[in-house]
Order: sequence, then structure tokens, then C-alpha cells
Amino acid sequence: MFVIRYSLFVLSCYTCGMKAGWEQYTCEMGVTYACEMAQLRLWLQRTSQGWQTAFRHEAQEGFTPLQVCNEVPPDLEWQRFVTPLNTAAVRLVPVLPDRSVVSRPEGRIEIAPRHQGLFLVTIPVWMRVQTGASPSVALGDYPTVLLSKTWFGHPSEEGEIGYALTTRARQEMAALTDIEGRAICPVLIENHTDEALVFAQLLLSVRHMSVYQTADGKLWTNECNLGYTGSVFPASVTFGRKAPKQARGAKLLSGPRVVPSGRLTARVIAGTIFKQPY
Repeated sequence: MFVIRYSLFVLSCYTCGMKAGWEQYTCEMGVTYACEMAQLRLWLQRTSQGWQTAFRHEAQEGFTPLQVCNEVPPDLEWQRFVTPLNTAAVRLVPVLPDRSVVSRPEGRIEIAPRHQGLFLVTIPVWMRVQTGASPSVALGDYPTVLLSKTWFGHPSEEGEIGYALTTRARQEMAALTDIEGRAICPVLIENHTDEALVFAQLLLSVRHMSVYQTADGKLWTNECNLGYTGSVFPASVTFGRKAPKQARGAKLLSGPRVVPSGRLTARVIAGTIFKQPY
């Protein structure tokens, strides 16, 4: 029996509360606008030389599209961006976290020999603010939920720091009750060996994935399948080049933070995911 950890470059996304929020907004000069996305509270203004933004996080989650803010907190710390004055619009874009995320299944899961399993993980998205002109100017990436950092790997061996998810990997869509403001990540794990495979935990390297959106507000990324052939062999990883089949008609909202390389991905996976738990 193999007991392993997985590192995948896959994420499929769904946001409920911000179905209409990922779009472009026209802003008047000197007027303050604000929005809520989960724990994130964001304010922005168009100035005579560009834009300025401020943000904070609250314990209670909320979901409100960008709109005029009549009562601005006096203690905000503004960050100023000097940009070309060729647009009065900003766009709010969902992007994936800037680090890998770590999730565990809700219980002990064993994949039978020559069998496969589909697992679902919910991940908070980040909000990217950018100008509406082309080429756009980034006005910051803001996490919608604050996650604790955690170490993935053996303390004395190679590993990396990622964000610890507060939710568990599930096997059924009906079991997902925390999808508002989060991304649903489907992970297909294929066991190509003659021994059972115990699912230990997932390290999802989400920086290499694009984000798509369907008409009903669901967000998705490229598909990813991982095939395990034994502890001494690298995994076979397959990435889709477009939105997954579950997201018919989806449009591209954001590209990857880091464009994936097939050779680099294979080396990273071979070197990090097949470790015995300690």
C-alpha cells in the first residue's frame, strides 16, 4: 500500500456571491467606490494622476459589487498608482492565490488498484484590480480570505510553504456547502499500480492556471489529470489547453501568474509529490 502526498497544477473555480461582480466599472474622478468579497473590503478612487486603493479584512464575510461609497472610513491607508489617463474604468478580475494551497480529505480515502477517484476542493479566489484600458495596468492583487501559511514536505527534506485551506477535499458536489466566494477544484487521481493508494493530502500549485467563467457565474480553470505509476516513477500529468468540458461556452477571465512549462512541471512533480508522510 502506498501512502502519498500529491502536488497538482489544477484548479476549477466557482463563485456564487460575486456572479455579476467580475466586470468593468466606469468611475468618476474624485468619487470613492467600494466592494466586498468574502473577508475583503476594498475602496478605490480615480485621481488626477491615476488611481488609489485601500483595503482591509473583516472576520464576517460579505458580497457586494463595486458601487459608490458615501461613508468612507477615516483611518484607511491609501496606496497611490500613477498611471496613464487614458481610461476612466477599472476591471475586477478573479485570480488564483500567489502560493500553492494545501488541503486534506475529510477522512481516510483509499484508491483501489487500477482505479481512479475525483476529489473536490474549495479555494478562496483573489481579486485583481486593473485599469480598463489596453494594455491594462495592475492596481494590486487582494486575497479575499486570509489563510495561514503551512509547510508541505518533510522537515528535513525538500518542500515548500503554501496556504492551509480551512476546508476539506470532498467527493460529491452536494457535500460542498462553502462555495460562496470560493473556487471549486476538481482533482482526478488515477492509480495505475497493483496496490491500493491512500490519499494523504493535496498540494495544489495554482499559479500556473487560467480562470474561465460560464454564463451562470461559475469559474473554472484548465483540466488536470494525475496518474500514479509507483513511488520510483514520475507521475503523468495532463493539462487541458482550454476550459474543461464541464464549462461549455466559458470565456477567459485571467491568465496564469506563471505560464506553465511541461518540462518544469514534470521535474517538480517527480521531486515533491511522492513522499511518505511523517
